[in-house]
Amino acid sequence: MNKESKLRRLFAAPADGGRIFRNGLYSTAILAAAVVLVILINLIVQAIPTTYTEFDLSEGGLYTLSDTSVQVAEGLTQDVTIYYLCETGSEDAIITRLLDQYAASSSHIHWEQKDPALYPTFAAQYGAEQVSGGSLILDAGTGSDVLDAVDFYVYDYSDYYNYSVRFDGEQQITSSLYRLTSGEASQAYYTTNHGERALSDTLVDALEAQNIQPQEVNLLSSTIPEDCDLLIINCPASDFTGPEGAVDEIGMLEEYLAAGGKVLLTTDAYYSTPNLDAVMAEFGLSRVDGLIVEGDANHSLYGYSYYLLPDYAITTESTALDGLDTSAYLLLQMAQGIQITQNDSVTAEPLLTTSSAAYSKTAGYEMTTTDKEEGDIDGPFNLAVWAQNDTTGAQVIWVGCSNMDDDTLYMSVPGNCDFLVGCAASLTGQSSDILIDAKALEADQLTIPAGTATVVGLVFLLAVPAGLLIAGAVVTIRRRRR
Repeated sequence: MNKESKLRRLFAAPADGGRIFRNGLYSTAILAAAVVLVILINLIVQAIPTTYTEFDLSEGGLYTLSDTSVQVAEGLTQDVTIYYLCETGSEDAIITRLLDQYAASSSHIHWEQKDPALYPTFAAQYGAEQVSGGSLILDAGTGSDVLDAVDFYVYDYSDYYNYSVRFDGEQQITSSLYRLTSGEASQAYYTTNHGERALSDTLVDALEAQNIQPQEVNLLSSTIPEDCDLLIINCPASDFTGPEGAVDEIGMLEEYLAAGGKVLLTTDAYYSTPNLDAVMAEFGLSRVDGLIVEGDANHSLYGYSYYLLPDYAITTESTALDGLDTSAYLLLQMAQGIQITQNDSVTAEPLLTTSSAAYSKTAGYEMTTTDKEEGDIDGPFNLAVWAQNDTTGAQVIWVGCSNMDDDTLYMSVPGNCDFLVGCAASLTGQSSDILIDAKALEADQLTIPAGTATVVGLVFLLAVPAGLLIAGAVVTIRRRRR
């Protein structure tokens, strides 16, 4: 190498080094800008409500609030803080994502996690020392509520060989929000000492969720309380006593109604209550003789023509059906029709009706056949009615069936409970019911017929592998020919 070449290389080296330095600096700047951009995008995405960034792919919608829950959350006018009592690292994804949904639905809802290990005395402030891990405390400032995690999951053992698990947490959270923020609870009293059917646990829980507190009252030893917003008379087996009795229960009832009282009454055709019926007659309501039988198979259950599937009667005055899913089935067994007689001082309307093919067996429980016979009364019939005294403001809802309220029945026909709660909510001045069905944790099993299963098996075990082998052989042969 001559002297000139050495000099050229000597002076060229710094230029190459500078170019490399500039390229490295440019690459570092690009990398730093990319990192900053990723961080900014991540911050922006985190600021977006989870409603728009997370998608619920579960079959039962475990991570999505129902329309009712959204309505309750959006209607809040006071702040509510939800405390999640859970150790760090043991969070339930269903609960945390659900709480995120509540917070995204209302600026008045805020939630935070309280680790019992870090805050050992926090739960004691709310009397929640004994609750299990994963429980919730709702604090509305004016009141608080504790929801134990053991009640979030409901086990259904209706199948002897299997059981299913349903998530009931959303219903409890929404109910608690409603109770804490809807003001003072309405007081409902249910009568006793006449052989009345006891209210089911399901109905009692549903009423409490609606911010209606049911408790019993014995009119033989007490008067109707002054704070009674609703009097429930659930299928009395014996009549209320009148002025001739030791205690004038009918007099108490009439005085209560004259002051604008509200009554929810269910009766059974088997029991005769002439004194109570006379009070209902003042609202233009009376019983139809006998038991209702449906002549339309689409309005009865599995061919049992006295197991009625009634229609909802959408009315203009009553609010009993407001907020209810009127597509949900109701079941009334061994029901009796209720007739409405027009009265100038009373507004009365049906809530549930039969089809026009229904008829009433005047023999009642003594019937020997469900076929229509001479003397039976043609329908259609009202099965539940609402009436209001336009002068006093008193209201009554009369259901001509004694067994709408049944815990076993609710497993297959939850609409019955919804209807009864809707009636109670209407009579106590509530806007609508807030019942939410528990959500299944497991997807329904996919059942494939044997013939279809054989075809699917052949496709995936033979056709697909053979197609892949053939495609691979074709590609290999083409490459070798090149």
